[in-house]
Amino acid sequence: MALVKEYPRFSKQEYARRYAEVRRRMRERGLDLLIVYGDSGSHGGNHANVKYLSNYQDPISSYVVFPREGEPALYMSNRLYLPYARQMSVFPETDGVDYDPAGKVERRVRELGLEKGAVGLVGLRGILQGSLPYGHVSHWRKAFPAASFAEAADLLASVRAVKSLEELRWFRRGAAYTDMAFEALEKKARPGMTEHELAALIAGAYMPRGGGPQLIFVGSTSMARPHLIFPNQFPSRRRTRRGDIVLTELSSDYEMHGGQAHRPITVGAKPTAVYQKLYEAAAEAYARILRCLRPGATHEDVRRAGSVIQEEGFTTFDTTFHGWGLLIEDPRVDIGATLIKRPQNEIVFKEGMLMVVQPNVATPDAKRGLQVGNLVEITRTGARALQKYPIKFMRI
Repeated sequence: MALVKEYPRFSKQEYARRYAEVRRRMRERGLDLLIVYGDSGSHGGNHANVKYLSNYQDPISSYVVFPREGEPALYMSNRLYLPYARQMSVFPETDGVDYDPAGKVERRVRELGLEKGAVGLVGLRGILQGSLPYGHVSHWRKAFPAASFAEAADLLASVRAVKSLEELRWFRRGAAYTDMAFEALEKKARPGMTEHELAALIAGAYMPRGGGPQLIFVGSTSMARPHLIFPNQFPSRRRTRRGDIVLTELSSDYEMHGGQAHRPITVGAKPTAVYQKLYEAAAEAYARILRCLRPGATHEDVRRAGSVIQEEGFTTFDTTFHGWGLLIEDPRVDIGATLIKRPQNEIVFKEGMLMVVQPNVATPDAKRGLQVGNLVEITRTGARALQKYPIKFMRI
C-alpha cells in the first residue's frame, strides 16, 4: 500500500528543472556521478544539498548518489527513521545505510556501472566548508582504483544560488512565520521572563501553524552594564530586568526554507543614548544597502552603502551581509571597520537571489552593540524585504 505523503514537496516540474541543471553542469565538468553528503550540523543547514535533491532531512546524516544518467538514490542514517524518510523523500530508491554508509554507496555505484567513472564529492558548503567523512572517501578510493575523484560542493551551491518561483513561495512562508515570532514577543513578552520563556513565546507563535524553529538566538543584557553585543546561540536562564536590551536573530522555516530577521528590544525603559545611536546607524545602513541591491550590482556596492556605520564612529561584529538559502551561504560582505576579519566574497547579484542584510553595529570598545536586519529578495527592479514586521526598536 502506498504511503500517505505527509510532508510537503515541490512539483515534479521543479525537481526536473533542478536535476536538469545539475546534470548540465556535471556534463560541463565531465562528471559521471555525484556523491552528496549531509549531516545535522549548523541547525540542520548541513543537509542543504541532500534536501535540495531529495526533499529529505536526516536527524543524523545521509547520502545521495546522483548519476548523470540513471536514477538517483537516498541512503539515510538509521532504519528506525525509514518510514519517515520514505514519506519525505522524492526518490523511489530510499533506504537505510545498515551501519555501513561507505559500503551502501559502493554497491549503488557498482549497480550503475560507474566503478571507473569521474566522481564529484559534494560535502558541506555554507559560511564554513566541510567535506565528506575521511573513512568513507578512503573506502571508495580503494574500492574504485580506476575512478577519479574531484571536489564538487561548489556545483550544488551555484545551482541553489538563484531560487525558482516555487522556492521563493516556500521562503516567503518561512519569512511570514518569522514575523509571527516578533509579533508574539511584542504582544506577550514581559519583564522578568527568562530567555527560555522568551524562546517558548517565539516557537509557540509559529510551530502550531507549521513553522520550524531554525534559529532562536536570544540574549538579554543590561544597557548600563552590558555583557553581550550578539544574542546567545542557545537561551540562558537569565531573567530580563528593567533597563535591559534583548538582542535577537530569529529564523522560522517552512521545510528548511527559512526567513530571518533581527530586532533589538528594550525592557521597561527607553533606549539609552548610545543604544539609540547604534540603532539609528544600523537602520540607516540597512536602508542604504537595500536601496543599492539590484541585478548587476556587486559586493562593492554593498560595502559602500554600509560604510555609514564607520562614518558614524562605529564598527561591526557579525557580518553585515550574507547569502541565504537552505543554510547561510556565500557571499559574506563586511565594511572596512569590523571586529572579526572574515574571508570576503565577490558577487554580481542576479534576480532570484536571497540575501540577509543585517548590520550588527557595535561600539569600538566592543561593549555595546545591536543588530537590525531582514531577509531580502533580489528582484528585476531592485530588492525587497521578505519580512513584513517593521524595522523598529521594540520594547517590552
